[in-house]
Amino acid sequence: IAVSYFQNPAISDIYTEHSCATSVAKYSPSGFYIASGDQSGKVRIWDTVNKEHLLKNEFQPIGGPIKDISWSPDSQRMVVVGEGRERFGHVFMAETGTSVGEILGQSKPINSVDFRPSRPFRIVTGSEDNTIGVFEGPPFKFKMTKKDHTRFVQAVRYSPSGNHFASAGFDGKVFLYDGATSDLVGEIGAPAHKGGVYGVAWKPDGKQLLTSSGDKTCRLWDVETRSLVTEFVMGTQVDDQQVSCLWQGQYLLSVSLSGFINYLDVNNPEKHIRIIKV
Repeated sequence: IAVSYFQNPAISDIYTEHSCATSVAKYSPSGFYIASGDQSGKVRIWDTVNKEHLLKNEFQPIGGPIKDISWSPDSQRMVVVGEGRERFGHVFMAETGTSVGEILGQSKPINSVDFRPSRPFRIVTGSEDNTIGVFEGPPFKFKMTKKDHTRFVQAVRYSPSGNHFASAGFDGKVFLYDGATSDLVGEIGAPAHKGGVYGVAWKPDGKQLLTSSGDKTCRLWDVETRSLVTEFVMGTQVDDQQVSCLWQGQYLLSVSLSGFINYLDVNNPEKHIRIIKV
């Protein structure tokens, strides 16, 4: 796991305590810990303050590769999803590993998960059975599935306020839902992309949404009108497919299939601010 500064990515720290390939890492909202998951189904929670990155806890929530992790807004609970043999997700206390609900109701591996950042708390999951799972709690229990996608659901993310969540699918579609009721608000774009959509990221004020796609573009959307604002064309090669994106403060980032990390410029979409060749 590499921990880098947005302003200067050359300054980075490497965490090497997993015994097999890592797949995801997420900062806690408090900023004091990182939870990282690997291909064996292990989650390690480790300190970010000290250079030694002391281990706080290690858990085995599922019996297969972990695909996504999300912290509760108070940094006390955590939900983990992936390709487990007995179950595809689990929600538990970060301090003790004690279960605080069940992630059930979907029949295939879960690719993505997110905690609603405001009350009443919700968890949403995106699965390879083409559905979105909605869970209420704590303790978290299955509430409903949303069946608007026709292919794998690749990403689900709540807006920073929790008023909405967005889903992205391999069908090229992006849907917007009410954060409290989970009712469908509408589709963004028609469809949003010409290829599978692998990532969605919200602007901190919740007014815009960034999407990344296998059609080798990233697109910026106005949430209220659900209309296209800007398109970033990332190239023409297979390696230029966009497999993830992030909106952190003033920084918009995307990840290419090649592994390159792209700093996007809203004011000049044809030219990247910076490309990190990992």
